[in-house]
Amino acid sequence: MTLDLIKGGVLTLALFLAYVTFPVIGLLPGIFVPLPAIYFYLKRGMVTGTAIFVMTVVVLAVMGEGSIPLLYICQAGIISLLIPFFYLQGKGAARSIAYSVGIVSLLIASIAAAFGIWSGVDLQATLLTGIRTSTDQAVAIYSKQGLNKEELDLLTSGMRQAGELIARVFPALLVISLGCIAALNMSVYFRLAAKYLPRLPQPESFLGFRNPEPLVWVLIAAGFAMLLPQPETQRVALNVLLLCAFVYFLQGLAIVLAFFRRSGTPPLARGIFWLVLMFQPYLAAAVAVLGIFDIWGDFRTPKQQNL
Repeated sequence: MTLDLIKGGVLTLALFLAYVTFPVIGLLPGIFVPLPAIYFYLKRGMVTGTAIFVMTVVVLAVMGEGSIPLLYICQAGIISLLIPFFYLQGKGAARSIAYSVGIVSLLIASIAAAFGIWSGVDLQATLLTGIRTSTDQAVAIYSKQGLNKEELDLLTSGMRQAGELIARVFPALLVISLGCIAALNMSVYFRLAAKYLPRLPQPESFLGFRNPEPLVWVLIAAGFAMLLPQPETQRVALNVLLLCAFVYFLQGLAIVLAFFRRSGTPPLARGIFWLVLMFQPYLAAAVAVLGIFDIWGDFRTPKQQNL
C-alpha cells in the first residue's frame, strides 16, 4: 500500500507539474492528472486515493503559489476521488462521470461567485477583457504577415466575435472540458484495469449510452428561453442549450458506433467519418440531432422484418 501511495503521488505530481510548466505540450499530461489517484483508489481503496490527493496538495502548496494547489483541486483532485467513489457505489461509468463533473462544476461556480463578491470584480467582464487582449495580440501578429487592411479588418472582426461568444458560453465549455477529461481518464483506466485489475466491475458499453428521456424537455425549454429579451436569461439558456447538445452528441455518437459494429463498416470508412467529424461542425450537429431523435426512433434496436 505504501509503495502504491508513493507511485500514485509521484505520478500525479509529475503529470500536473508538466501541465503547468509547459504551456502547449503540457496539455496532454494535464488531461491525465486524475488517472493515478483513480487507479490506486480502485485498486487499494478510499484511504490510498485520498492520501494521494492530500499528498499532492501539500507538496504543491509547499512548492508554489496558493493558486496552484487550487487549480489541481478543482481541475483534477476532486474528480479523482469522486469518480471511483460513485463507481464503487454501482452508479456505472456514465453516471459516475456525470455526478462527479456536476459536483466539481458547482464547486468552481461557488468559488468564482464568492471571489467575485469578496473582491468586487466582475468575472464576466474580466474574462472578456482577457479574451480581447489575447485577440489583439493575435491580430498584431497577423498584421506583420503582409495582410492588407481589408483582410486584417475581416480577421479582427471574426476573432472578436468568436472571443465574445467564448466568453458567453465559457461555463458550458468548462463543464464539457471537465466531462471530457473525466471520460478520457476512465477510458484509459478501464484499459489498464482489464489487464491488471480484472476483479473490479467492468463498465457498461458506450454503445448503449442513452440520456434520461426528460432531458429533452430541458433542451426545449432552453431553446424557447433564448427567445426572451433579457440578456442574462439568454446567456444562461445558451449555456444550457450547449450542454444538452453535447450530451445528445454523445448519444448520437453511440448510435453511429453501434451501426458501424452491426454493419461491419470497414476501418477506412470509419477513419473518414472521424476525420470529417473533427473538421466539419455540421456533421457534429447532425450526430447530435440523431441523438435527440433516438428518443422516438430507438435506432440501435434491430428492426424486425415482416414476413
